[in-house]
Amino acid sequence: GKTVTIGGSAKGSGMIHPNMATMLGFITTDANIDADTLDYCLKQATDQSFNMITVDGDTSTNDMVLCMANGQANNSKIDALHPEWHKFVYAFNFVSQYLAKSIAKDGEGATKLVTAKVTGAPNVKEAKKIAKSIVSSNLVKTAIHGEDANFGRIVTAIGYASQFVEPNETNVSFCQLPVLEQGIHLAFDEQLLKERLTEDNIVIEASVGNGDGEAAAYGCDLSYEYVRINASYRT
Repeated sequence: GKTVTIGGSAKGSGMIHPNMATMLGFITTDANIDADTLDYCLKQATDQSFNMITVDGDTSTNDMVLCMANGQANNSKIDALHPEWHKFVYAFNFVSQYLAKSIAKDGEGATKLVTAKVTGAPNVKEAKKIAKSIVSSNLVKTAIHGEDANFGRIVTAIGYASQFVEPNETNVSFCQLPVLEQGIHLAFDEQLLKERLTEDNIVIEASVGNGDGEAAAYGCDLSYEYVRINASYRT
């Protein structure tokens, strides 16, 4: 019967790449929750959000995400046995995802948020590798910035990411248009895809086999502005 609030803020820009790297994240809540349970929530949320973003593939030693709870909502203590535990976890993950996506979308010189969703991998670890590979590829990033429907770059990034990709079971959709089915190029409306590539949010979906592993990674395009900013960084 109590309302619990979760909020947050984060700083990113460039030199952002899994894991976290050069980002600062702060999450706060007024929930009544003990430190160990909150630590569990933060770790599992971070693995699916802040550790799944990239801007430019570079990193530094400066990164952190933390969470603080003051208990002022006066709710019954939240833990895994609480009847509304799953609601709290969902909300916590929502805030983390929102912040992580915002960092990717607001990367240096970025004009588009790029989301790669991978299913069918043998496990979550492999799914994460493939999703990260797609959003980290400079060739994918530049094609998206140029609004070029070069889906072959996506397929290449999938192929070199994991030895467990099943070529004959691989399907790819680019901006909700199927471009590859069971490893075979599909005919598609290139003009329609080019129009969708003008949008701010670009989604790539890939199924790479028949496994249960799935993951999503978040990145951005690589623009002329990014080069300008970093070519004159000290001047």
